[in-house]
Amino acid sequence: MKDIEITCEVFETTEKIKNTLLENRFHFVESFTLDDVYMYSKSDNKFFIKDGKISDTLIIRNVDNNDKKIICKKRNYDDKGLEISTDKTVLKINDICASENFLNVLGYQRYLRMVDTNYMYESQKYIAYIQEIKDLGTFLEVETKDTNNNETVYDLIEYTKGFNLKIGSKFDVRKAEQLYIKMNK
Repeated sequence: MKDIEITCEVFETTEKIKNTLLENRFHFVESFTLDDVYMYSKSDNKFFIKDGKISDTLIIRNVDNNDKKIICKKRNYDDKGLEISTDKTVLKINDICASENFLNVLGYQRYLRMVDTNYMYESQKYIAYIQEIKDLGTFLEVETKDTNNNETVYDLIEYTKGFNLKIGSKFDVRKAEQLYIKMNK
């Protein structure tokens, strides 16, 4: 599965972001909480921070205590260093603790836990997530629904700028990376 998405920090209230999405023909779908445990290989640091950045990730994810999975994400970048897509593999699991213990036996170790509340909105062409990250801030993720169209990450950036929200200048924000840096200062 290949995702085309952008993520930026938003310096507005969650209510203002919700209203902006509604004004732009989005409708509310659902809210949920993600509890993510980030793992890395102790032997070769695979899936860990390199040169101050988190790129590929191995995550044990618990969604509202009823949807549990391990997610491996491999990111693809353009020649300017901007993330242009992500290849994602998902494995459903039954038990978060047993899965983490199994990965520990394989030489993987936890290095970060990130909890975020998400509000999902959808329009005809896009899905938007307002993400309130515990101990970090508020972010907006926008992704295309149809991965077979010719839309690029740069099209998504321009579309998101059109919301006229106070947003950061980065559109490939790695929230886990920012949280890790904040927690390890």
